[in-house]
Amino acid sequence: MKVDLLIKNGLVVFPKVGVKQVHLGVNDGKIAGIFEDVEQIEATEVIDATGLHVFPGLVDAHQHLGIYNSIEEDFIDTKQHAVGGVTTIVNMDRQPVSYLDFVPQVQEIGEKNSYIDFTYTLGILTEQHIDELEETIEKCGITSFKFFRNYERQLNDKFNVDNGIDLSSYDIVRLLEKFKSISPKLLLAIHCENMDINRALIKKYKDEGANDGLKTWSLTSPGYAEAESLLSTLYLNNVVGGNVYIVHLSSGASVDVLEKMPWLHDSGAKVETCPHYLCLNEEDSLDAKVGPPIHSQSDADRLWEGIANGTINSIGTDHVPNSRDKKYGKGQGVFDTLYGFPSVGCLLPIMITEGHQKRGLPLERIADITSYQVAESFNLQSKGRIEVGADADFAIVDINSKKTITPEIMHSASDYSVFEGREAAGWPVYTVSRGEVIVKDGVPTKENGRGKFVRRYI
Repeated sequence: MKVDLLIKNGLVVFPKVGVKQVHLGVNDGKIAGIFEDVEQIEATEVIDATGLHVFPGLVDAHQHLGIYNSIEEDFIDTKQHAVGGVTTIVNMDRQPVSYLDFVPQVQEIGEKNSYIDFTYTLGILTEQHIDELEETIEKCGITSFKFFRNYERQLNDKFNVDNGIDLSSYDIVRLLEKFKSISPKLLLAIHCENMDINRALIKKYKDEGANDGLKTWSLTSPGYAEAESLLSTLYLNNVVGGNVYIVHLSSGASVDVLEKMPWLHDSGAKVETCPHYLCLNEEDSLDAKVGPPIHSQSDADRLWEGIANGTINSIGTDHVPNSRDKKYGKGQGVFDTLYGFPSVGCLLPIMITEGHQKRGLPLERIADITSYQVAESFNLQSKGRIEVGADADFAIVDINSKKTITPEIMHSASDYSVFEGREAAGWPVYTVSRGEVIVKDGVPTKENGRGKFVRRYI
């Protein structure tokens, strides 16, 4: 057999299954074979992965490109994703315009500038979005949408539209019912946070003059505010028989809800958390201000337990590219600092270091929650897996290679990282995207504009 690329002698990490020393053949950007023996294999290009672990390319379904910078700039900055082994992203955006016009525009911009493959999750804000839903799915290849729970008309007032939906509990129900009537593959990603509680507590602590960094920020949206919203979301999803994805779970109280009421969790809901909730706490730097907030170390410990026992299905970064100047442009106080921070470039090393080396999480579980489960939830059928016919996307990793995290080693355009200064192990030696080596020895090897928009089908 002749192949374009042969990855030989690697320790291949199969999600859910385990680690096997096998050889991988690639043709036309797809996995063409998984071989026990390569004596009869002829290859145009060979990577000898002896001593290295071959993960499926990571899929990060929680990105926010284009919030503080132009979308062109943030797509160009996706080289840092590849350095960390991420080969596919799902960018979350919300706009008050017709998505039939918006998606072709961002697809064109992405394919001119992105280093890796991409698609979109679109926020449902208006009646027009609902009216055009089926046409958007068919014409644009979008099958995931986002809902900001309890924001009421806050977002719509921000966008100055008069046909905005209330983002109420009833809107969740009618959207899930509409999704179900179209296809079980449609996904509604939901931000669970009780904003009645949040808004009242923000006012309270502002009036009191509280400004103790992330400790104060944590108090504005305590774990129970997320857990209450999560509980009602799961119940409504259970009533409808819908398909929801809970983004950025942040609290131990929410893990308690999932574990104590498995019949709600098992009704089709998928649950994501993020590295910052796992590895940071409210004692850390204000750079890590995010919504929902980072809480205590005990919350982080409960989230790790949820990963280990299968309660939490996936990891996303909630990556928001920006600079310190932009983040603190409105002031240094906790209520002035902008939300969000860059984080994606060190996702895999953080998970290998904190999850595998420190907590004994199996490597196949890490591959499962950073690749396979994410791809399954977001209907990315050729991504996040190592099987014949799938896209040949790999992170080929030296799990013992240690580096100190800096923006420079991640080739990030942002001038800071919330994990900066930490030593992490498990950096990709090679990143392969659709059979093409795009990172070698931690350095990007290609030009921007090679990423492709991934169209999804129902």
